Amino acid sequence: MFKLLMKTLTVLLTAGALTGLSSQTSSAATVTPTWGHWGSLTITYHCASKSAYYRSIWQQAVGQWNRTGVVRLRAVPTGQKADIELTSAQSITRAQVFAGYTDYSYYKRPHDNRIVFAKSILDRGILTSYRYTKTQRVNVATHELGHALGLSHSQDKRSVMNATNRYATISAQDRIALRGAYAHQRA
Repeated sequence: MFKLLMKTLTVLLTAGALTGLSSQTSSAATVTPTWGHWGSLTITYHCASKSAYYRSIWQQAVGQWNRTGVVRLRAVPTGQKADIELTSAQSITRAQVFAGYTDYSYYKRPHDNRIVFAKSILDRGILTSYRYTKTQRVNVATHELGHALGLSHSQDKRSVMNATNRYATISAQDRIALRGAYAHQRA
């Protein structure tokens, strides 16, 4: 049997996303990397943001991942334990400027990291001061939720998982990566 180790990581949408500039190259063959997955194809979430506007941002991001047909994100009411918590804050205290970030806990296993909890947050102050449109805010939320589902940063500028592109939505490579991360559960 594997010795299970609980790990906690933080994944951040970098400050490069604020300007949309990147020195990374784009390639049609770039595959979005994955780092883990949930133990089920149905993953619960709770949106804890007090802002109706940001709840709608998160709801659109959830809808985008649900439309991939790979996982089913299902809302749970307040007070019920959710796998993923979605929220927003006026500011995020970090050493750098970030539009959003995701913290998650997982069991580290060889070739099979199992996610057990994630929390994704959007920085309302940064998103407002850099004049992100609603569509760009949804893209950031979709990016952060992608981390909560087990996706890593992509080098492809067309990928929602590119760390410095607030203009991208879920790409074909993102869908392929998500299917790969959850393939063992679909068989």
